[in-house]
Amino acid sequence: MLKDGERLDDLQYKGLMLIQQADAYCFTSDAVLLANTARVGAKDKVADLGAGSGIISVLIAAKRGASVTAVEFQDWAAELIRRNAELNKLSDKITVYEGDIKGCREELPVFDVVVTNPPYFKAGSGEMRGDRRSALSRHESSCTLEDIAKEASCLLREGGKLYMVHKTERMAEVIFRLAQNRLETKEITLIYPKADKEADTFIVCAVKGGRAGMKLHKLIVYDEKGNMTEEAARLYGK
Repeated sequence: MLKDGERLDDLQYKGLMLIQQADAYCFTSDAVLLANTARVGAKDKVADLGAGSGIISVLIAAKRGASVTAVEFQDWAAELIRRNAELNKLSDKITVYEGDIKGCREELPVFDVVVTNPPYFKAGSGEMRGDRRSALSRHESSCTLEDIAKEASCLLREGGKLYMVHKTERMAEVIFRLAQNRLETKEITLIYPKADKEADTFIVCAVKGGRAGMKLHKLIVYDEKGNMTEEAARLYGK
């Protein structure tokens, strides 16, 4: 099934595989942690905003049994999601909406859960690597944090949950943008790559129309010997 420039990655869970384009943006552990942290039920309807190659959609559909709508505006990525759904026998669980995140609420139904691994850097900032496809995945050149918060709120039912992974340096902005759109931050999980390192990313859980009050958690991915911690291994399904 592979085309020129593509590779096949083992997701290390019950035979799940993912096709990726080696010269485009490839998923990182942030997306995997987000998919494994989001509390999703089999009957939940989930929207994956900016789905990329479909890593989050595949993991949630396979592990939780939920129906996922993957929202992706880049045609090459949308095709990749469809192929990855077929590869993992999840075509009945994963639907692709090929279009812009901005305004997608006008064509999509209401969801119970929204997940997103958005671009981390503002347009014109951060390190520029790779081609245009990589830049679109890393920088807010086509869709900003404010856009995502607004669309997520419109897509969610009252009481629905948003799960987002982002850089700790933008945590205050994330909480502010979510609150602007009636998404109350209820939980934040700080992600520490190692015990002796600072947290560099975090996962936020926000509830549409939720009451004030937040819990703070921490997740250390690797111990001092470089082995995956018991908690991280449990999230990965190992």
